Amino acid sequence: MTTTRVTTREYVHPWQFALAVCAVVVPLPPVVIERGGSFVLPFVAATTALLVVPLLLHARPDVFPGVAAALAALLLPWSVFASLVGMFVFFPSVPLLVLAAAADPRRRPRAARLMAATGLVLTASVMSSWWSPAYYG
Repeated sequence: MTTTRVTTREYVHPWQFALAVCAVVVPLPPVVIERGGSFVLPFVAATTALLVVPLLLHARPDVFPGVAAALAALLLPWSVFASLVGMFVFFPSVPLLVLAAAADPRRRPRAARLMAATGLVLTASVMSSWWSPAYYG
């Protein structure tokens, strides 16, 4: 009698993936609404392309946290020092990437729930501030 062993592929948890998606989406409304000059657009496109990298690693749960944390570490000085050209809009992506790296309920059930909720609140508050008339007025 032979037995067949079925293995399933482990993916990044949906909470982690959702937080990484939020890190990509949160900086875009001010860029789209402002319609910044052509000078800023290449910087925004390059930074957004880097933020998409963790999303491409959804089938690699062992690599995803390290890449997300490394991108957060690179994005922090970039968003601060390049704020003169408008890259400060990427600053909220830093904590979202850190939360995405650690919000795996399979490893930390209670902490992951708190991290996912924190990321949701951060995303909602930043997005509401971007869409408020006081930001552009």
